Amino acid sequence: MQQGPSLDAFVLLKRLAMGAMSEVFLAEVKGVVGPDRLVALKRMRPEVAGDEAWVRQFLDEAHLSTLLNHPFLARLRTYGQQDGLLFLVFEYVHGLTLAQLLEARRAAGLGPLPWAHAVRIATYVSECLGYLHALRGREGQPLGLVHRDIHPGNIMIADTGAVKLLDFGIARRTGRLTETQPGRVKARLEYAAPEQLREAPLDERTDVHGLALTLHELLSGVQPLRRDNPVRTMEAVMKEVPRGLGAVRPAVPEAVQRSVTAALAKQPAQRPSLMELRTSLDQALRAGAPLVGLPELAELVAPWLPGSGRLPWSQDRAREIPTVTHTADLSHPPRNTKG
Repeated sequence: MQQGPSLDAFVLLKRLAMGAMSEVFLAEVKGVVGPDRLVALKRMRPEVAGDEAWVRQFLDEAHLSTLLNHPFLARLRTYGQQDGLLFLVFEYVHGLTLAQLLEARRAAGLGPLPWAHAVRIATYVSECLGYLHALRGREGQPLGLVHRDIHPGNIMIADTGAVKLLDFGIARRTGRLTETQPGRVKARLEYAAPEQLREAPLDERTDVHGLALTLHELLSGVQPLRRDNPVRTMEAVMKEVPRGLGAVRPAVPEAVQRSVTAALAKQPAQRPSLMELRTSLDQALRAGAPLVGLPELAELVAPWLPGSGRLPWSQDRAREIPTVTHTADLSHPPRNTKG
């Protein structure tokens, strides 16, 4: 990595999140005034700085971030290293992740998101994924990019209502410095697609599955495949079909219910394409849903934004659960468990 700015150019104000590989801080750029003075600084954790595999994964994210330019992505401003610690500097997005928003609404007794808001968010994320899947490298070569870690903790709603897709630390693409080792699953298990656990080839339909699971959770208020231990969660991902949305949220239009169910098919070939899913969701919105755009999404998160004094969680609890690389014997499907 080329030498960029020093960490001494930034004042770390507050830790925003911590994962297995890195931690994210709200930081201030010294000597800068105006809104650009605040940034999100993602720094490698000292505990993993000497691990070559983690270093390469961090470099993969840095190299990919230099190629990305889309309104639904947080913009990379610069990157560098100091004392063996690599760091990335992104634009700061003042807002909440969908995971934080769901938690805040539960604590306030409000339930899941209004269906039109949830579907509008999903259409925006699908637009961003379409950009990513079609992305080419600097020489014009297809990158075959798959995010493979779509879940509510990696999608943010800004105070402006803008939707931002986050965290490309485990994104799969052609030319990565690191490849997933056999028997290791890089994802949060309850949001993984079956083909990730089978170690089968991944493509855009893996992200279709992740987006559908996220939309299911936004509409139902529960994660449909999470179980009480990793083995049971893996079994649910591989075999169980999530309960239909109509049973838990009858007000959701049938067209949306059918789209989500189809996108959660266990076999990738049976899922709609990303464009088909986006089209069906957009048609459902056009068929009589209330108007939902940036102002309405901004209104959705405004009561719980940091600084409003109404956050239901403590500063320590504000950390996102890190994406976990699970090591398991995936050569055989999980055996049935009772109880």
